[in-house]
Amino acid sequence: PASFDWRNKGGQNFMTPVKDQGNCGSCVAFGTVASVEGRIRILKNNPAYAVDHSEAHLFYCLARAESRNCSNGWWPDRALENYKTTGVTDEACYPYTAGDQNCTGRCADWQNRVTKVAAYSNQTSIANIKEWLSTNGPMIACFSVYSDFFAYSNGIYRKTANAQFRGGHCVSCVGYNDAQQFWICKNSWGTGWGEGGYFCIGYGECGIDSSMYGVDAIVDTAWLNNISV
Repeated sequence: PASFDWRNKGGQNFMTPVKDQGNCGSCVAFGTVASVEGRIRILKNNPAYAVDHSEAHLFYCLARAESRNCSNGWWPDRALENYKTTGVTDEACYPYTAGDQNCTGRCADWQNRVTKVAAYSNQTSIANIKEWLSTNGPMIACFSVYSDFFAYSNGIYRKTANAQFRGGHCVSCVGYNDAQQFWICKNSWGTGWGEGGYFCIGYGECGIDSSMYGVDAIVDTAWLNNISV
């Protein structure tokens, strides 16, 4: 389709609520979890399905095991690989608070409460990204952040000429619009930022669409417990 948005698919919003990563470079965990949660709701064809995964488990345990922390960040392919091999528990098992932690915050039975990704893929062209996204679900997207991005409040973000590079950031891409040439993304800076926590960014801006990751399949363990899918 010429435009698409998982927040309004046939009048239904398949995205989970916007969260806030706080003062920690844990954006990869938030962008990944947001995309997985949305994919689960889409697979179940139930926009109200209760799913809330633990960014703390993904970042403070699994990323930490790879020497990643609030200061040096992480990568989507590694986050998805850990989602596949170890799995990620629910938010109630290990609630998120910003700041480096040593993984002691998990509940005792976390291993019985994980959800695992069965397969994921990486798309590297705008056409393939749009096709995958509109067919399957939100995708994890990373881009370069410049100084003018922090002041974004609405509309379509496009980097201004004199903006200074500030670092990398990852989010969940939930839709697009061909007529106005932009992507719709779910950020993790709380609902007070941008358009209710979301933003639009132009095609080709800041490397946003050079590569996006999507979750092809989830391991279905609903018959084992009622927390996972």
